[in-house]
Amino acid sequence: MKWIEEDLIFDNKDQSFKKFALPKYVKFLFIFIYFLYIFMFLKIFFFEKKNWITLAQLNNSLKINISPPRGIILDREGKILADNITSFDLIVDFNQIDNEERLYFENLINENKLNFNFNNNQLIIKKIPQKLASKIIAKYNNLLKVRLVDSYKRIYPYGIGFGNLIGYLGFPSKEEIKNFNYDANSYIGKLSLEKYYQNYLAGKEGEIIFEKDNKLNIIRTIENKDPKIGYSLKLTIDAEFQKKAYEIFDKYMKEKNFHKGGLIVMKVDTGEIISLISYPDFDNNIFIEKSLETKDIFNNPYDPLFNKVISGLYAPGSVIKPIIAVAALEEKIIDPNKKIYSSGELRIANPFFYGQYSIFRDWKAHGWVDMKGAIANSVNVYFYTIGGGYGNQKGLGVNRINKYLKLFGLGNILNIDFPNENSGFIPDPQIKAKKNFDKIWRLGDTYNLSIGQGDLLVTPLQIAVFTAALAKNKLIKPYLVSEILDDNNKVVFKNKPQIIRKDLVDYNNLKIIQEGMRMTVTQGTAKILNYAKVEIAGKSGTPEILGKKKLNAFFTGYAPYNKPEIVMTLFIEEVPIGSIVTLPLYRDLINLYFEKK
Repeated sequence: MKWIEEDLIFDNKDQSFKKFALPKYVKFLFIFIYFLYIFMFLKIFFFEKKNWITLAQLNNSLKINISPPRGIILDREGKILADNITSFDLIVDFNQIDNEERLYFENLINENKLNFNFNNNQLIIKKIPQKLASKIIAKYNNLLKVRLVDSYKRIYPYGIGFGNLIGYLGFPSKEEIKNFNYDANSYIGKLSLEKYYQNYLAGKEGEIIFEKDNKLNIIRTIENKDPKIGYSLKLTIDAEFQKKAYEIFDKYMKEKNFHKGGLIVMKVDTGEIISLISYPDFDNNIFIEKSLETKDIFNNPYDPLFNKVISGLYAPGSVIKPIIAVAALEEKIIDPNKKIYSSGELRIANPFFYGQYSIFRDWKAHGWVDMKGAIANSVNVYFYTIGGGYGNQKGLGVNRINKYLKLFGLGNILNIDFPNENSGFIPDPQIKAKKNFDKIWRLGDTYNLSIGQGDLLVTPLQIAVFTAALAKNKLIKPYLVSEILDDNNKVVFKNKPQIIRKDLVDYNNLKIIQEGMRMTVTQGTAKILNYAKVEIAGKSGTPEILGKKKLNAFFTGYAPYNKPEIVMTLFIEEVPIGSIVTLPLYRDLINLYFEKK
């Protein structure tokens, strides 16, 4: 008896065993897949075999990075400003500890004010003190989940007075990790020279690779690579002067109840910075261990982390008057012996409203003054007149004023080797037309510019540099690092003085300005400095701020007058009576410098 299925098959055998024709694209698809599998096999076996073996080894190993000692920072005489001592870093794997242990480490951080980072479920505590390290080893016996590794702790022997100059270390921000590819658990320079020279100071990390078993026990050391110390910096700074200058500065500021200011001392011939103080300052050692105490620094309303000398912008006030004076001589618009009368104000008739005047005030009535007397006594009316013109006396005008401001280094960065240098701002009619509500450049704008007021903004660094230019007739590039040394103490880079521009103006014209600046001290607004240990030439300035409600105080000068060696620029913010408040402190600081010599 046949099965029904057999009958069906034999009755329809032609149809049942007929070949089914696949579409061509399906054939090609199978061929492509076949060759793709062959290609992937060959790729993995021949080309990626090493990578897979490495990955397998990583799963069976533990790599711990060892922080290198950073390069040493020295002053000009070889005194150590930043050094390293041996320390420990603690690495805690939060995946392998329980809640009780987590609480233990949280308390450890809070009680000891430790600096830490938490990344990828790993707690990194940097720079563990020796006693605390011993306590942790006794508790955990250096298990895989809680490990202490050798490290180096940055120390700053001079502390406060050098914090804003040298900087400090800290964990990188997300932006720094993204932009510079820093390891999230490494310490990097976060401010000032530590930040600017990070790539030189950092050194190269070492590493230890351990082999571990399937229970995460360490079996043996596979590789041990020592870290390499970073390059060292030799600065132009005189540490002993900086230290004592800050002490004098700090004492004076506290006695007078002033809160913000700064000092820069620079060699006039080379641009070497001898001292750089931004007040108030901070102790950079706090950032290494006592992370909780850093809150006081970050929350300080007087901003000790902001370098006021290099990044701060200020209306310069009368300190720019010597530039306006030399510009007038260069452009031959006035004879230096011609006298202009100051009644205490300059009145400009309003062209639209009869009997109304715009009044531009002097700080007092000076009577008849020539150019030297105008510099010495800071006569506003004289500089209104030669800057914008008045009566039959022609003025420079805004374009020529700006030409000379730029010639003496204003409006551009000077490329000092320090982060966040500001370029300042020089106003002009084109900029005002674009940005201001009142788009018209008026005579009053030129008058304000002529005495360093209005929208003009400069940095104290720029004031120091143009003061040096007035002393030596050349614009010099300032710098802080004189040499970079490798780990064998071999010089790999040596900074040399760089002249940005020389022979700025005619020497005979400059001599008149210098004599006027000397008269500032002998018979003008800074007579107290006539009792200093050396002869000083300089210029005071009292720019108005906060809607003329408060004053800043500047004095900038060079010494000795007949053979200039240094320029010193001092400023104090928000004072009651103007530039006179800087003079006793300036005298003490310049005496300190020359007593040390």
